[in-house]
Amino acid sequence: MVIVVFGLLSLTVIGAYVFLPANLHYHIKKTFSISQETGDAIVYLGVILPKSGPYQKVNNFSIQWDGIQETHSRAYVDLLKFSHHLSGEDEIAAVVEYDITLRQGRTAWHAPVEAQDLLPEEGIESDHKQIRQTALQIVSNPNGNQAYKIFQYTANFLQYAENECEETNVSALEAFNTRIGACIGYSRLMVALSRAAGIPSRMVIGTILPDLLFSLPQINETGIPGSGHAWVEYNDQDRWHLADPSCGRGYDSYLSFDRSDGQHLSLGEFEKFASAQEELNTWATRNAVTEEVQLTSVFASDSGQTDFSSETTIRKIWDLRWANVILTLIAVTVILSRISNRIIKKISS
Repeated sequence: MVIVVFGLLSLTVIGAYVFLPANLHYHIKKTFSISQETGDAIVYLGVILPKSGPYQKVNNFSIQWDGIQETHSRAYVDLLKFSHHLSGEDEIAAVVEYDITLRQGRTAWHAPVEAQDLLPEEGIESDHKQIRQTALQIVSNPNGNQAYKIFQYTANFLQYAENECEETNVSALEAFNTRIGACIGYSRLMVALSRAAGIPSRMVIGTILPDLLFSLPQINETGIPGSGHAWVEYNDQDRWHLADPSCGRGYDSYLSFDRSDGQHLSLGEFEKFASAQEELNTWATRNAVTEEVQLTSVFASDSGQTDFSSETTIRKIWDLRWANVILTLIAVTVILSRISNRIIKKISS
């Protein structure tokens, strides 16, 4: 009896934590430090910030910078452009802070379908004969969710690359032919197959935030929170949904389809993000002697005597999954207590 109760409570904790809808709230702090060794220099710092979207809310921005600052809004992100003149052994720092609320649970939203969501593009060869034939074979049976069939096919067809760095820019066709890819290869192949089957879809670039315990921050010596990642958004019955095919292998594959896990922070559709990134890089490096480019930041200087470093601190403020666990445990404990009392009364009578 004790083993049965313990097993039931364990399943209750896991189920409440993983399956029930919940919001996760993070605080992000990015610190960019710049110093000049000798002489004069004009320094440029560009930073890409996420915007609120269907499965994320971004607010409470705070910016500390003593130089010139500009903010430009783009489709999915905001661009911050910092510049300043340094002399001698000057030091300056830019500090950018904001809060993020990410949703765990089923995710669907209304948004327009654009023409490009059904067309081939660089790296997404949805018009290639092999891709088209495979897509039509996958969806030939009209029964079931066609997008899920393509998701499962992609997740099980590809093997995740042992050297992820070498596979960060693989195309859909390359992934299909080699059967190897990182998150970008998985995402591009799913998008290519989806578009070939007539399902509007797009590849999304962003980061995966760590599943932190409270008050235990993660500190990265980069300008990005978490780990860079790519996934897919697809349209079904006039609603958009999220899918992550690189996490779709195994018995729990459904957890990565049509739901958010509360850790995917989107920077938007890949091509639009790349365009914003290129704009920022061009601005910062036009007069550069030295430069350093990361996924969401770029630093440049017209002097070879300038040092640059960055640090990102991620802290989880609250996680309502634990509230789900506590409330569910209380409910199950009450139910088990009542059942056991009834059993005891029957036995005693």
